[in-house]
Amino acid sequence: MQIHPSHFTEDDIAERQRLGLDLFDEEWEGVYHVTPAPSVDHQVVLTGLLRFLGALLESRGGGTVLPEVNVFREGPKQPDYRVPDLVFVALGREAIIARDGIRGGAPDAIFEILSPRDESYQKFGFYAAIGVPEILIVGPEERAAEVWALAEGRYMKVPAGADGAVVSRALEVSFRTQAGSPARLELTDRRNPSRRVTI
Repeated sequence: MQIHPSHFTEDDIAERQRLGLDLFDEEWEGVYHVTPAPSVDHQVVLTGLLRFLGALLESRGGGTVLPEVNVFREGPKQPDYRVPDLVFVALGREAIIARDGIRGGAPDAIFEILSPRDESYQKFGFYAAIGVPEILIVGPEERAAEVWALAEGRYMKVPAGADGAVVSRALEVSFRTQAGSPARLELTDRRNPSRRVTI
């Protein structure tokens, strides 16, 4: 077994598994990646996203948002999967949701919430290879969001509008940082701008 980072050993991994600390660890073409534990800010942002998006999709009549599930690339001989913080699967595409994660297709969007020493940006190649149309990166402390859209096999950063908001086309939701101490992240339904929340 290859392990990244290299200061972990197979005994360390076995102990993580015994203690249940490996829930979000990943395998990148057979190389085991240890994921840092999330911060409180990370979990606050994740909870806020889940609440808002869950209610939003229910109001629209469907779609699925799931936290921290395996997203597989089918075909490689070695295990190859990532565990984004959140995945969005549009209405009518539920067939890709398997018991052990997402298989046989790409989610319509994924969220990665940054943590110290994480590898969110290093996952872009994997997500492009399986065809994820959109990646949303959220900085939990500064409450800032980036939207990256897949174009011709690579991700391009979506520029912010005049109001400072970036828009997810997949979700039809905008994200805008509200300055302050602490900063907040405003989420707005583009179909119904009166539906909004700050986290």
